[in-house]
Amino acid sequence: MTSKSLFFNLFQEDGKRRLWSMALAFLAFFFTFPVRTALILGDQIKQKVVYQHMISGLEDWLGFQNGWVAMLLILLSLIMGVTSFSYLHSRQKVDFYHGIPVNRKHLFWANYLNGIFIPAAVYGANLIITLGVIAVNGISPMEVTGAALTGFLLFIIHYSMMYSVTVLAMMLTGNVLVGILGTMVLQIYFVCAIFVFELCYGQFFFTSYRGGGEQFNFLMDKCSAFALFMVNIDRLHAGTPLEIQAARIIAVLVVTAVLTFLSFWVYKKRGSEAAGKAMAFKISMPVIRIPIVVLSSLCGSIFFWFLHSSMGWAVFGLLCGMFLSHCVIEIIYHFDFRKLFSHWKQMVVSAGLAAFIFCTFRYDLFGYDRYIPAENAIESVAVSMQDTNYWVSYGSPRQDLMGDYYWEDQDSDDYIFSHMKLKDTAPVLALVHDAVERNQKLNHGNGLFDGWETESVNSYNYYFSVKYNLKNGKSIYRSYSLPSDEVRPEIAEIFENPDYVNAVYPVLAQTPEDTAWVRVSRGEQTNIVSRDRNGTEKAMTEKLLLAYQEDLKNLKAETMKKENPIVTIQFLTKKQAEAETKREETQSSWQYSDVTSRGYYPIYPSFKKTLELLKECEADVDSWNNLKNVVEINIEGDQFKAYKSSHEAVESQYLTITDQVQIEQIMAQAVIEEYSSMNPFGNRRDERVSFSAVTGSGGSKSVIRCTVSLDQLPESVKEEIERIKKGV
Repeated sequence: MTSKSLFFNLFQEDGKRRLWSMALAFLAFFFTFPVRTALILGDQIKQKVVYQHMISGLEDWLGFQNGWVAMLLILLSLIMGVTSFSYLHSRQKVDFYHGIPVNRKHLFWANYLNGIFIPAAVYGANLIITLGVIAVNGISPMEVTGAALTGFLLFIIHYSMMYSVTVLAMMLTGNVLVGILGTMVLQIYFVCAIFVFELCYGQFFFTSYRGGGEQFNFLMDKCSAFALFMVNIDRLHAGTPLEIQAARIIAVLVVTAVLTFLSFWVYKKRGSEAAGKAMAFKISMPVIRIPIVVLSSLCGSIFFWFLHSSMGWAVFGLLCGMFLSHCVIEIIYHFDFRKLFSHWKQMVVSAGLAAFIFCTFRYDLFGYDRYIPAENAIESVAVSMQDTNYWVSYGSPRQDLMGDYYWEDQDSDDYIFSHMKLKDTAPVLALVHDAVERNQKLNHGNGLFDGWETESVNSYNYYFSVKYNLKNGKSIYRSYSLPSDEVRPEIAEIFENPDYVNAVYPVLAQTPEDTAWVRVSRGEQTNIVSRDRNGTEKAMTEKLLLAYQEDLKNLKAETMKKENPIVTIQFLTKKQAEAETKREETQSSWQYSDVTSRGYYPIYPSFKKTLELLKECEADVDSWNNLKNVVEINIEGDQFKAYKSSHEAVESQYLTITDQVQIEQIMAQAVIEEYSSMNPFGNRRDERVSFSAVTGSGGSKSVIRCTVSLDQLPESVKEEIERIKKGV
């Protein structure tokens, strides 16, 4: 009983000592929640905002996805952590507190728990006030209580984790300023290290997947409490599976418990004489110094490498980073300029480690770019050729709580890699071997484009990423580029593989049950040819979908070399059709356009089954914007301005062609511009010219954008274009 009373008294006295921090926390939360809520609700009520919109806004602000509250709690965790144990950094205060006839563990836990209780209490009190403000404005508090309570609990456990990091830093140091710096080191050192490694990975490795941007990201929230907090704000929401949410919350609780008891253990080991020193434990000095000097030296070398791509400058940067970081840390440790090089051997070792890491990336010492899994170790592969399918819409239409529709994008590689498993690995590995062999001929490390000037100027680069699914369960990702003067047979073989086609085009996985409408488009001409209604149109929707899927699956590379798309077709899902219907009801042409415009696919002249069914729907696409009726061609001079050596503006006049013979010659080779990129085997290697084709039929005229190879233009037109390029 006496022990409990003593602990309560210590708890109470520590609270009196920190009244200023309590007042600061209260004011911060008061203006964040009650005041802000009153202001926003007042404005929304005046503007007669929809009730559900107000509820949604309140849930976002009171819930766990509020970034402002996260930053506020991070700042409070630093303030509370410092004030809880700042007495340990003053010899007079240490003598006073340790002279009190109180067990030191009681003193620790009273101060530690008070640092959590104060923010939790003022946060909770202001939430209650906020719910009162909400009730006064005519909104039931029960509508948002769940979000507010969830946000409160999640924020407090994350605050406790951040606070525990600061407490540990205070235990390891003997000076308040050094303790604050130590907190920053513990929170962001590994985040900075991962960022630097990603820079090196993307800069020096030719085959780095996505430029190294995600190679080390999976480590981010596993090595920093701050990063774990930030990632959890993004992940802990209603759409995340419960098991993932539970695992992340448990991880926060475990990290908090480990940091707390580590702080308590260090507190018991800490001597009173540590007050006033930079570091409380001499053994921790090299443990902190060496990693910082290594990272600083590496940063210096990378910085100057990015400026000049020279090993000489990289060495200079490494030495600068080494000297600056080591000397600053020594000054902080000893408060004495005469101690700058008191541990010069550790400085040299740190520089050596940084140099080794730099050279590992610079010269690919471990053969990252040379690595290709053994064929007998590969279960399957997935390949993504981003340049050939960038026009495909990956993702799905969604509807939010307000009833509004939006398109939820999915990364193309993520979709393709999750749907593709090519058992026939030979074509892919043949491309990979050629790409790796080519990379070895380049001057490794001098930038991604060094050595390419020797390649043919007419070559076309294939950029592709590969996911190797190994038999041992691991997955390996690489990106490659391979120049070619013509379409490689391996590329064609891959494109004709049914497993590849099914994974690249989501329309092949679409079902008649989820298909509502069918729409075709060509230039400015758009027509809905079938709607999901009872009777013939519903049956026609299914027929069109199945016919198009069959035509697309049977599309061969040889056909794409000879033909180009003539029209596009869209199979709207039921959710897209709902958005289209709502847009028509509101008579808003722009509303939900991002949703309703997704999912167009090309129709080639050889798609006989699809074209015949379109004719049954009275959609004779051959008559739409008929390119045979072109009466005038306008070529804009602006597209050639890149050829000028100066920054002077190119004349904006059109090069107009009305000669019918020339028009027929141009249009015989022309392709509708918006469809030309849909053909992966189209003639994209040649220089192309864009133009506007004016079609005339009767008294009406229309314009359609087309493109044609420069070499296929009449000689007189080519000469005129050359004149424009030279600015004559």
